[in-house]
Parts: sequence; C-alpha cells; structure tokens
Amino acid sequence: TYIGQATNRKNGEGVLLRVQEHTRDNHADYFNDVIILTTQNNSFGPTEISYLENKFTQLAKDAGRFIVKNGNEPNSGNVTEEKQSELDEVVENTLMIVGTLGYRVFVPMTKKTDQNVSDENSTYLYLKRKTKKSNRMIEAICEQTSEGFVVLEGSQVDEVDSPAIPASLKELRKELIKSNVIKDGVLQEKQLFSSPSYAAAFVLGMNTNGRTDWKNKDGKTLKELEELIEC
Repeated sequence: TYIGQATNRKNGEGVLLRVQEHTRDNHADYFNDVIILTTQNNSFGPTEISYLENKFTQLAKDAGRFIVKNGNEPNSGNVTEEKQSELDEVVENTLMIVGTLGYRVFVPMTKKTDQNVSDENSTYLYLKRKTKKSNRMIEAICEQTSEGFVVLEGSQVDEVDSPAIPASLKELRKELIKSNVIKDGVLQEKQLFSSPSYAAAFVLGMNTNGRTDWKNKDGKTLKELEELIEC
C-alpha cells in the first residue's frame, strides 16, 4: 500500500499525472487499484493535505493488513484544533466510503485485546514445535477471526524453507524477511491466512496440518475444538 498526496502542477495536471507517475516507477510492481480522494472546491491547502496523509498512513499501519510502502513518514502538519475536528470528520466519512467499496485497508485484522488474559471466549491459538530444519523451538500465536487465521506479531518464524513449501508462502516469507517484517526470526507485523494449515506452514516453513498444530490455552487442538462444536 502507498498513500500519497497530489497538488496542481503548472501544466494544470495534478492527481491523474501523479497516478501515471506511479505506474512508471517501482510502485507499479505491487499495486492494482487506486483510490482517489478529492474536494469539490480545492478547499484544502498543503497543511490539511499533510494531516490527512499522515492520518491515513497511520491507520493503514495500525490495521496491519498490508505493508505500507511510503518511503518517508508523512508530517502531520500544524493544524488548529477546530480544523483537526473538521479533518477527522473527513477521515471518518472516508473510512466508511472506502469500506463500503470493499477495500479493507483501514480495517484492523484483530481487535486490540490482551492475549495473555484468560477468557472463555478467546479465539487465540498457540503453536509450539521444534523443527529439524533449523533445530529451533518455534512458538507462535494466532487469532481465529471471521476472515481467517491471523498470526500475531511477536510470533517466532523458522526462516529456513522446506523444499516442499508452497510457492506462494515461499515468496511471502522471502519478501517479509527482505523488508524486516520478519526480523531475527520474529514476526513484527500480523499476517492473515485463509486456513490454519497455511498459517502454520508460514510459521514453520513447511507443509503441515494446522488443525493439529494449533491448540488453545488448555492444549486442545483446533481439530478437537471443531469436533466439539459439530457435536
């Protein structure tokens, strides 16, 4: 994800020229869709636009769904309290519109809860397994949500790939190591997967059965928990 601003140029072109520039640079390697936000009367100046750029960038980072590719941290700008209130309303309306269009870039993958707190309704699952590839004890935590299985930041990741690991996971792990999202074998940002086996394979670097690898705090496997629900 890249979040940026565009201003009018001397030739009169602004937003569209900015998009065209990104289709010719290294950003074109990873984006397929563009969302453009404009005003009807050009009422926002550089300060207001910088505030919005900073706000949306932070919201995208907090959501943790995508890697934010902004090279520099946008400046929040020095806006008055009254102007900030007006801009925050713009942000809220934008989040609603973007979500309605089906883009979940600003929607957090998980709720902010304490994973160490005991809770009967907790959806946290734990994996602890020693791999022969690196001879490391790998410990990871994931949260089961309505969208899938979210491996949480702080989870350990075996950085050595098995030859049989799915190509998509191999590429993802390679990219995350390169960008330091996996740093020294520890995941820095949460990652969403559609199945427990893909979540476990991502952590362990090999094909595995996630339904038996992931367990709740009482040691029951996901498979056992699913069978209890079916009964």
